[in-house]
Amino acid sequence: MNLGLGKFSTENFSRFSKKFTSVEVDLKNYLLWDARDRQRFRTWVNKKEIGVIPRLSLRTSRSKEEFQDLMNAAREEFEGRIRFFLIASGRKRFDHDQDLRSRREFSLSVGDGGADLCFEWGEEDTPMTTSWVRTAFPQAMMMLDLDFHWKFREKTENILHFKLHGWHPERWMRRYGEVLIRKFQKRMGLYPEAILILAHSGRIEEAPEFA
Repeated sequence: MNLGLGKFSTENFSRFSKKFTSVEVDLKNYLLWDARDRQRFRTWVNKKEIGVIPRLSLRTSRSKEEFQDLMNAAREEFEGRIRFFLIASGRKRFDHDQDLRSRREFSLSVGDGGADLCFEWGEEDTPMTTSWVRTAFPQAMMMLDLDFHWKFREKTENILHFKLHGWHPERWMRRYGEVLIRKFQKRMGLYPEAILILAHSGRIEEAPEFA
């Protein structure tokens, strides 16, 4: 299974499983790291030969130029290590009125297609709320929660990747446990080329079980 480590921070240098083949970093926060930490990270991913998934939220209003600057900075920092840019609403769904300006500016910043973009569904997202993505970026990928959004997987023609956030209707899922992990393994077996990002609290400890 192609595993990605979600919510990477400098603390993960010493807490890391070799089962991960990619790491997700919040792009805005990463660029605020100390220069030595950024250099350490670049050296680290190159040595381990793992991919980088820069995540960018549309919740913060930015101009077209700001979006372009962020993405160009990531390309310079990570060179050939970027798997794709992970784009999130920053809210529970994409169809929020407050996202309209960011949506427009972001669309202008990247142009047509979007082959190197992957849009992360929020907790309340559906094929309807994400329909604008498929219209604006027909080549973009989609990242669904492997638990919450599984029923929608066949309703998009985009390339799919998956994530486990730890969402649960009654409690935060620190660990998924053996039974659920086996179920998720079977689901991922249908998508052998997809990446599964673990973002729940026990993601590092449970990585060997998923793999």
